[in-house]
Amino acid sequence: MKRGFSRRLVCWFGTAALVPILAAGCGGSGEVSDATVAPDPSISLPVTKPAPSGKSAPAAGEAAPEASAAPREEAAPEKGAGWGTLKGRIVYGGDPPAPKVLQEKGKAVKDPEMCAVDAPILSERLVVDSATKGVRYALVYLSRPTAVNDDARREASASTVLFTQKKCTFEPHVLAVMAGVPIDLRSNDPKNHNVNVRLSNTSFNQNIAGRQSFRVTPTLPERSPGRVVCDVHPWMTAWWMVLDHPYFAVTNARGEFEIKHAPSGSQKVVVWQEAVGFVTPPAGDSVTITAGEDCVKNVTIDPAKVRPGE
Repeated sequence: MKRGFSRRLVCWFGTAALVPILAAGCGGSGEVSDATVAPDPSISLPVTKPAPSGKSAPAAGEAAPEASAAPREEAAPEKGAGWGTLKGRIVYGGDPPAPKVLQEKGKAVKDPEMCAVDAPILSERLVVDSATKGVRYALVYLSRPTAVNDDARREASASTVLFTQKKCTFEPHVLAVMAGVPIDLRSNDPKNHNVNVRLSNTSFNQNIAGRQSFRVTPTLPERSPGRVVCDVHPWMTAWWMVLDHPYFAVTNARGEFEIKHAPSGSQKVVVWQEAVGFVTPPAGDSVTITAGEDCVKNVTIDPAKVRPGE
């Protein structure tokens, strides 16, 4: 081996099956609060709520939220450890499904002069690349990392997190953020939207006028991803996940992810995807990360595990 080149190794996993088994209770959005917060658009507003003692009733016509099954994330303080990189791909184990049209071009049921004007609005619940079978918008994160790298925490804290409403869609469809990092919510559309965030510990419903923006700062981590909707344009949905550490990623269009500065040793990695829920067990699959190495974890989603949906 030439000096100056890092080695790559494939992680050792605690599960023997090539295709992960879906754990019970997966895919829940957590408990939904009926509390709303109306932040001043000119200020940064922390939005937090104590853990609820019971579930609020779902809105009319809306299915009851699924129970959260994952344990609470608790990052350990930094201690003596080496650091490696966790990377890989999330792929679909069958023929890529055809994208579902939510609103036809020029025929949106609400604000057709603004929505689906140039192209149809497609479902992002399960987006599979036809060439690579990579799954987009899968969430990958460490559960209870054994140490946290200072540089990784600083980089996550300094990041700019943007969540936009653009042509009657939310961007990005899946957003992950570290607790304490502000999220800028911005409308690029000329007409009103609302942002209804239904996380267990960050819950609010805020109108946002055309071309306006405001900021929120989640301060408590979540046990599972939570849904975000626009009640004005009901096809608009997204998912947020808040963690208390910087070890997370959302897959790109080819299903790829990379998590840098991950602590060496035995760790638990969680994979969540909207159409399946928790692809791994909610507590995660075991991987072994070696300092200075690339640990490669590839996961195949079993089409039989995809739940009926929109």
